[in-house]
Amino acid sequence: MVQQIERKFSPLEEVLAYQNDEVVYRFYDNYDVPLEEARDIFEETKKFLYLSGTYMGDHEIFTHEPLYIIDEMWHTFLLFTRDYHDFCHHYFGFYIHHYIMPRDAKRRAIREFEEEREKASAKVRPILTEYYTLIYEALGEETLVKWMRHYGTKYTKEYLNTIRRPLE
Repeated sequence: MVQQIERKFSPLEEVLAYQNDEVVYRFYDNYDVPLEEARDIFEETKKFLYLSGTYMGDHEIFTHEPLYIIDEMWHTFLLFTRDYHDFCHHYFGFYIHHYIMPRDAKRRAIREFEEEREKASAKVRPILTEYYTLIYEALGEETLVKWMRHYGTKYTKEYLNTIRRPLE
Protein backbone atom coordinates (compact mmCIF):
# COMPACT_ATOMS: atom_id res chain seq x y z
CA MET A 1 0.00 0.00 0.00
CA VAL A 2 1.40 3.37 -1.05
CA GLN A 3 1.01 6.08 1.54
CA GLN A 4 -0.60 9.25 0.19
CA ILE A 5 1.18 12.47 1.07
CA GLU A 6 -1.10 15.11 2.46
CA ARG A 7 0.56 18.34 1.43
CA LYS A 8 0.24 21.43 3.52
CA PHE A 9 0.71 24.85 1.97
CA SER A 10 2.08 27.20 4.61
CA PRO A 11 2.53 30.84 3.69
CA LEU A 12 6.14 31.92 3.12
CA GLU A 13 5.92 34.32 6.07
CA GLU A 14 5.18 31.41 8.43
CA VAL A 15 8.05 29.34 7.06
CA LEU A 16 10.43 32.30 7.45
CA ALA A 17 9.27 32.83 11.04
CA TYR A 18 10.77 29.45 11.97
CA GLN A 19 13.98 29.86 13.96
CA ASN A 20 16.66 27.35 14.89
CA ASP A 21 19.77 28.86 16.42
CA GLU A 22 21.42 25.45 16.77
CA VAL A 23 21.44 25.00 13.00
CA VAL A 24 22.80 28.51 12.48
CA TYR A 25 25.51 28.07 15.12
CA ARG A 26 26.54 24.68 13.73
CA PHE A 27 26.95 26.26 10.29
CA TYR A 28 28.81 29.19 11.85
CA ASP A 29 31.14 26.74 13.62
CA ASN A 30 31.81 24.90 10.34
CA TYR A 31 32.30 27.91 8.06
CA ASP A 32 34.33 31.05 8.55
CA VAL A 33 31.47 33.50 8.02
CA PRO A 34 30.07 36.19 10.32
CA LEU A 35 27.14 35.03 12.45
CA GLU A 36 24.74 37.43 10.69
CA GLU A 37 25.77 35.96 7.35
CA ALA A 38 25.05 32.45 8.66
CA ARG A 39 21.61 33.65 9.81
CA ASP A 40 20.95 35.17 6.38
CA ILE A 41 21.96 31.95 4.62
CA PHE A 42 19.55 30.03 6.87
CA GLU A 43 16.77 32.47 5.85
CA GLU A 44 17.54 31.81 2.19
CA THR A 45 17.60 28.06 2.84
CA LYS A 46 14.12 28.26 4.35
CA LYS A 47 13.00 30.04 1.16
CA PHE A 48 14.49 27.22 -0.90
CA LEU A 49 12.71 24.63 1.27
CA TYR A 50 9.47 26.61 0.91
CA LEU A 51 9.91 26.45 -2.86
CA SER A 52 10.56 22.71 -2.63
CA GLY A 53 7.71 21.99 -0.26
CA THR A 54 5.20 24.09 -2.15
CA TYR A 55 6.06 23.41 -5.80
CA MET A 56 7.82 20.03 -5.84
CA GLY A 57 6.10 17.63 -8.19
CA ASP A 58 4.80 20.50 -10.31
CA HIS A 59 8.27 21.90 -11.05
CA GLU A 60 11.84 20.69 -10.99
CA ILE A 61 13.45 22.11 -7.83
CA PHE A 62 17.18 21.62 -7.36
CA THR A 63 20.39 23.10 -6.07
CA HIS A 64 23.13 23.82 -8.57
CA GLU A 65 26.28 25.91 -8.71
CA PRO A 66 24.85 29.30 -7.66
CA LEU A 67 23.10 27.63 -4.71
CA TYR A 68 26.05 25.71 -3.22
CA ILE A 69 25.89 27.74 -0.01
CA ILE A 70 22.17 27.01 0.40
CA ASP A 71 22.89 23.33 -0.18
CA GLU A 72 25.58 23.45 2.53
CA MET A 73 23.13 25.03 4.99
CA TRP A 74 20.54 22.42 4.01
CA HIS A 75 23.11 19.71 4.85
CA THR A 76 23.61 21.36 8.23
CA PHE A 77 19.85 21.47 8.87
CA LEU A 78 19.59 17.78 7.94
CA LEU A 79 22.04 16.93 10.73
CA PHE A 80 19.38 18.08 13.17
CA THR A 81 17.21 15.20 12.06
CA ARG A 82 14.25 15.62 14.41
CA ASP A 83 14.14 19.39 13.94
CA TYR A 84 14.32 19.05 10.17
CA HIS A 85 11.67 16.31 10.13
CA ASP A 86 9.34 18.38 12.32
CA PHE A 87 9.94 21.51 10.23
CA CYS A 88 9.03 19.71 7.00
CA HIS A 89 5.92 18.06 8.41
CA HIS A 90 4.72 21.18 10.20
CA TYR A 91 5.02 23.52 7.20
CA PHE A 92 4.58 21.19 4.22
CA GLY A 93 2.95 18.01 5.50
CA PHE A 94 5.76 15.75 4.29
CA TYR A 95 9.50 15.20 4.55
CA ILE A 96 11.55 16.95 1.86
CA HIS A 97 14.24 14.50 0.87
CA HIS A 98 17.65 15.67 -0.22
CA TYR A 99 18.46 13.78 -3.41
CA ILE A 100 21.84 13.85 -5.05
CA MET A 101 22.72 13.13 -8.65
CA PRO A 102 24.30 9.69 -8.89
CA ARG A 103 28.02 9.74 -9.62
CA ASP A 104 27.71 8.15 -13.08
CA ALA A 105 24.94 10.54 -14.13
CA LYS A 106 27.01 13.50 -12.96
CA ARG A 107 30.04 12.27 -14.91
CA ARG A 108 27.90 11.76 -18.03
CA ALA A 109 26.47 15.27 -17.74
CA ILE A 110 29.94 16.80 -17.36
CA ARG A 111 31.28 14.78 -20.29
CA GLU A 112 28.27 15.73 -22.43
CA PHE A 113 28.76 19.39 -21.59
CA GLU A 114 32.49 19.28 -22.34
CA GLU A 115 32.03 17.39 -25.63
CA GLU A 116 28.97 19.18 -26.97
CA ARG A 117 28.65 22.44 -25.10
CA GLU A 118 26.00 23.98 -27.39
CA LYS A 119 23.81 20.89 -27.42
CA ALA A 120 24.06 20.49 -23.64
CA SER A 121 23.33 24.19 -23.10
CA ALA A 122 20.27 23.99 -25.36
CA LYS A 123 19.02 21.03 -23.30
CA VAL A 124 19.51 22.78 -19.94
CA ARG A 125 18.39 26.29 -20.93
CA PRO A 126 14.60 25.66 -20.81
CA ILE A 127 14.92 23.86 -17.46
CA LEU A 128 16.81 26.80 -15.95
CA THR A 129 14.44 29.32 -17.53
CA GLU A 130 11.44 27.58 -15.95
CA TYR A 131 13.24 27.29 -12.60
CA TYR A 132 14.32 30.93 -12.53
CA THR A 133 10.82 32.01 -13.52
CA LEU A 134 9.42 30.00 -10.61
CA ILE A 135 11.90 31.57 -8.17
CA TYR A 136 11.00 35.03 -9.49
CA GLU A 137 7.25 34.44 -9.26
CA ALA A 138 7.25 32.65 -5.89
CA LEU A 139 10.01 34.51 -4.04
CA GLY A 140 10.55 37.74 -5.97
CA GLU A 141 13.21 39.41 -8.04
CA GLU A 142 15.39 40.25 -5.03
CA THR A 143 15.71 36.56 -4.10
CA LEU A 144 16.42 35.50 -7.68
CA VAL A 145 19.16 38.12 -8.03
CA LYS A 146 20.61 37.29 -4.61
CA TRP A 147 20.75 33.57 -5.33
CA MET A 148 21.98 33.66 -8.91
CA ARG A 149 24.23 36.71 -8.90
CA HIS A 150 25.44 37.27 -5.34
CA TYR A 151 25.54 33.69 -4.10
CA GLY A 152 26.61 32.34 -7.48
CA THR A 153 29.53 34.75 -7.62
CA LYS A 154 30.63 34.67 -3.99
CA TYR A 155 30.00 31.11 -2.82
CA THR A 156 31.81 29.06 -5.43
CA LYS A 157 33.11 25.57 -4.65
CA GLU A 158 36.60 26.99 -4.41
CA TYR A 159 35.55 29.72 -1.97
CA LEU A 160 33.56 27.28 0.17
CA ASN A 161 36.66 25.13 0.48
CA THR A 162 38.63 28.12 1.79
CA ILE A 163 36.05 29.07 4.44
CA ARG A 164 35.25 25.52 5.63
CA ARG A 165 36.78 25.16 9.08
CA PRO A 166 38.75 22.02 9.86
CA LEU A 167 37.13 19.51 12.18
CA GLU A 168 38.31 19.89 15.76
